[in-house]
Amino acid sequence: MTGSCNNALPVLLREKQNYMKNITVRLSKKDNHQDTYDLNFDLISSSFLPKWIDRFLHAQQRQDAISEPWALYNLNDQWNAQYTVDFLNQNINTCNSIHPGMFTRNISDIDDQDTLNYLHSVFELHHGQLDTWQTNPIFQTEQGNQLRQCLSHINQTVHRCEGHTRLDPKFRVVYFDLPKTKRFTEDDYKLFVNTVDFGGMYTLYADVGKPLDALAIDDDDHHHDFVPNLHYSVDFQVGFYDNTDNFFIHKCKEFYDANATYFNDKGYQWGDPELTTGHIKIAQLRYDNKQLVLDNLKNYNNIQSVFVY
Repeated sequence: MTGSCNNALPVLLREKQNYMKNITVRLSKKDNHQDTYDLNFDLISSSFLPKWIDRFLHAQQRQDAISEPWALYNLNDQWNAQYTVDFLNQNINTCNSIHPGMFTRNISDIDDQDTLNYLHSVFELHHGQLDTWQTNPIFQTEQGNQLRQCLSHINQTVHRCEGHTRLDPKFRVVYFDLPKTKRFTEDDYKLFVNTVDFGGMYTLYADVGKPLDALAIDDDDHHHDFVPNLHYSVDFQVGFYDNTDNFFIHKCKEFYDANATYFNDKGYQWGDPELTTGHIKIAQLRYDNKQLVLDNLKNYNNIQSVFVY
């Protein structure tokens, strides 16, 4: 851990980071908060970890709630294709009832990537970069909070649809109301990995837009702007699968080469730290048997709470 990183943090946090070694994510059943399942992780020491702990403590101090406690993917049968499409259309229709004409189409096929890209572009347009949504007049009305929540649901469900065919079991923990004010440093980018370990906990993309890797996968003609992985927050994802294939990096390079003029006009060159793909590993699940973990996870559909200690 570098001295500069330590000195940039409050004294209390520098003291806390000496004994904060663990993180527990508690799942529950949506209709029974007393039926719980704890997943216990070891935090992974790095120069970035104290920064992430700082964001976690800040969210706790603000008493921010987990924004989408239902954000479990391919772990149970609740979010099947039809349920997911119906959920998307329900939120699209609610947005249009509050703000007529916001969306000009619905979705009927979970694999319709063009429509998914379109839906995401509408979210980008109205939410804006990071916390700029706070000054958008459409969210200042009596139904503004509901409108923002529905747009957020659409954004996250679009990403759920995009991962539908990959069938990677995972869950995401996000705190959307926490201001996104902290940026990755060049040293942070050196910690990024493109692989996934079973039970690994990783940082999530915290900006609004699409980074290089998302554009390469989605072939998106609707996005309003390319936004690299610039900011970090407390948000994280846990994957329950192994992926050691770095072929993904080659796909990103091919996409960059095919659109080099666009990226150059934005001020980016291949090899710039901001174009780094992947995520930083924060923690690792303690487990004895992978299948037993997956079997237990099938019984739960709600992310109840997170503890760092």
